[in-house]
Amino acid sequence: MRRVSSPFAMFGLMLMAAGAAAQTPAAPPPPPPLTNLQVYPKDIPRPELIATMQGFVQALGVQQQGGCGFCHVGTAPQFDFASDAKPAKTVARKMILMARDITAKLPEVTGKPAAEVTRMRCATCHRGVAMPKLLPDIVTETAAKSGMPAAIQQYRDLRAKYYGGQSYDFSEAALVATATPLINANKPDEAIALLHLNAEFYPTSSATYAALGQAYAKNNDAVTAIKSYEKALELDPNNQVARRQLEQLKK
Repeated sequence: MRRVSSPFAMFGLMLMAAGAAAQTPAAPPPPPPLTNLQVYPKDIPRPELIATMQGFVQALGVQQQGGCGFCHVGTAPQFDFASDAKPAKTVARKMILMARDITAKLPEVTGKPAAEVTRMRCATCHRGVAMPKLLPDIVTETAAKSGMPAAIQQYRDLRAKYYGGQSYDFSEAALVATATPLINANKPDEAIALLHLNAEFYPTSSATYAALGQAYAKNNDAVTAIKSYEKALELDPNNQVARRQLEQLKK
């Protein structure tokens, strides 16, 4: 192999080596140490903690509300994770401890070994929404505050956004169960509005038309009540509730 003895050649090789070294990117600084951990072990591995926090974001459905910024100070990618300035972070800590406490009591309550009980997690209640209210409660509260048209529009908006997910119950029986207490509370007009909304999405629901029969009967509209019960029986001849109510109306 030929030796490179020329000083100019050696100088050129040195320049090339220096250039290559200059082009090598500097290693990124290590992440700051984890501080102010009050619920999780202070030596918890960083990847495990990050995965846990990402699970919270998903369980509460707050990715579009700032993700980690829902509880932590700052915005991506600059968060002050150690800060306790946001009240939501304090609430989250208490909720985590509460869930642990409930899970610890489940073996005694259910009589099952600890390994067989279902662990309570954020998603158990939140199901992908930050405020874990049930759909009947949401609709009923909105109707009381802003009127039934606003409640119906809210239902449509929630259905358009969350249908197919775990957040709310958009099943056939949900609005029937919401309307029934309104009938019993002598609010048939509100019940009728909800049941017609349900019939829009579930036109072959015998239970919906049976409930409509009850609501119209409560509203002293026997003619429409009879038609509703007959429709319920047309859809399901075995609907005994509708059959009995229809027989009583026709006496």
